[in-house]
Amino acid sequence: MSVPVPLLILPGHLCDRRLFGHQTRHLSDVADIVVADLYGADNVRELAATAVASMPREFAILANSMGGAVAFEAMRRVPERVVGLTFVGSTARPEWPSQNARRRPVAELAARGDFEAIARMYAPVFFHPERTGGGAHVRALRLMIEEAGYAGLRNQQKAFANRPDSRPILPDIACPTFVLCGRDDLVTPLEMSEEIADGIPGAELAVLDACGHVPMLEWPEKTTGLLRRWLDSLRG
Repeated sequence: MSVPVPLLILPGHLCDRRLFGHQTRHLSDVADIVVADLYGADNVRELAATAVASMPREFAILANSMGGAVAFEAMRRVPERVVGLTFVGSTARPEWPSQNARRRPVAELAARGDFEAIARMYAPVFFHPERTGGGAHVRALRLMIEEAGYAGLRNQQKAFANRPDSRPILPDIACPTFVLCGRDDLVTPLEMSEEIADGIPGAELAVLDACGHVPMLEWPEKTTGLLRRWLDSLRG
């Protein structure tokens, strides 16, 4: 039997290990999972360097949302070490005006310690309309935001607001790549996942219906199943 794949998980903006609870519980037989902390620096170069430093010589990357910016930076730094990539609700584009505008009120609320208000602001953007009124996934979002705190959010916002345009490097990515997106993703719309899949040679795209920006919480079993298939393909 093939050995588990070393897997570096790069969470999205405002998120941490809680986002991948179902995956870490149910993929441990096929992956040795490390979930990176993306709050410790205010630029993607340092975040990527710190994240890959903890990994063995060869590893795969699972990146969600703004974690994709760190994954692309890893591909600039150590492409020979990355044996597989998955992007979930990600974009290769740099910051755009509407995205930047959303960050300012979040920073103000975080400075006041009003993390509950940040969760209420982001829930309708993160989740499909059927899932914005409450539930475990909304509580998980609030807890992740509270744990990050003001300093963490400030670092992350600066890092991701200044991320480079990664579209030019898409044709140079040679490892097996899987792209997953919710059809109703408002943060990184489907066209952005299509752009990544179209730009990386041989990349596969999967779309989940009735799903917003966070498939790991909205459709955990389906997401884990798709990720298991991807990991099995890397194991040979």
